[in-house]
Amino acid sequence: MTSTRPDASVIVPVFNCEAWIEALLRSVLDQEGVELEVIAICDGATDGSLAVLESMAARDARIRVVAQSNRGVSATRNVGLTLARGEWIVFADGDDWMKPGALRTWIAHGEQHDLDVVIGNGFSFDALPPPDEPQPMYQRQPWGEICDGTAWLTRTVPNDDWVVCVWLQCVRRGFAQRHGLRFEEGVVHEDIIWTLQVGLRAQRVGFVREPFYGYRRNPASITNSPSQAAVAQRAAGYLRVIDALVTAALDPRTDRSLSRILLRQANREGGHLLHVLRKRLHDEALRRTFARQFLKSGYIRVMLKGATNASELWRALRCWRIYSRFAT
Repeated sequence: MTSTRPDASVIVPVFNCEAWIEALLRSVLDQEGVELEVIAICDGATDGSLAVLESMAARDARIRVVAQSNRGVSATRNVGLTLARGEWIVFADGDDWMKPGALRTWIAHGEQHDLDVVIGNGFSFDALPPPDEPQPMYQRQPWGEICDGTAWLTRTVPNDDWVVCVWLQCVRRGFAQRHGLRFEEGVVHEDIIWTLQVGLRAQRVGFVREPFYGYRRNPASITNSPSQAAVAQRAAGYLRVIDALVTAALDPRTDRSLSRILLRQANREGGHLLHVLRKRLHDEALRRTFARQFLKSGYIRVMLKGATNASELWRALRCWRIYSRFAT
């Protein structure tokens, strides 16, 4: 590890990524034009991930390895946030990949415009090497502009183009420290809650259009797992996300137009929860519990209030009908 403060701290949670972690770390370490540290936290992996990390760290002093019992991705990222020394913080997942020039471009953009957060772009891939001209994940960000976080939310949430993937966010460490930003532990879809807090607090947000970050479509990820425990975690996560959106929307400090947009996003998340309960969760007792919790919390009224068109109104009414049936 260098004695001077790095330009960037790349935080990498690692859980059973033995097959992919070396490719991810190599793509990070090969980034040119930046001084960096890599904080790789092995979160109770049961495969050979830790051995790969230790072997690579023995050959490259920029890698710092932390081994812990399994605590989940949010707690793991929070460990990284505590240890980070870089001016900028970047998140990467252990099965992904980063194109050359990513960190240099993101950080240069952030420094040039005195940003709190740089929002990048990414692409999906199944295996390396990635496509030569990948399809960008996001098309309608305010490319070439600088805005505050509220304007960013206002312009992207209605278009379903809100960048909630934390691995596309290059965050100034001083900004994160000043606002005490941390990931909510024990929650799936924690990226959404983190990004909501970033959006509500950032004063200067900038955007880089080129898709630098590669997201691996991994069937073993928790969002694709058929395990009923994992599906139940996803359902609970959606309830927590809706609660966070509603809390922010009803905060008297929240602008009225932004409040409406956050309620609209809550409407969308209610639909996502419905899909999980109908298509993925087969345990009737669990399904009944989640449906009752949703109805008791008054989220149908929230979905109706957040509806801005016939499709969203229909989504709210459909949720009311199906959740009511599940709850009995």
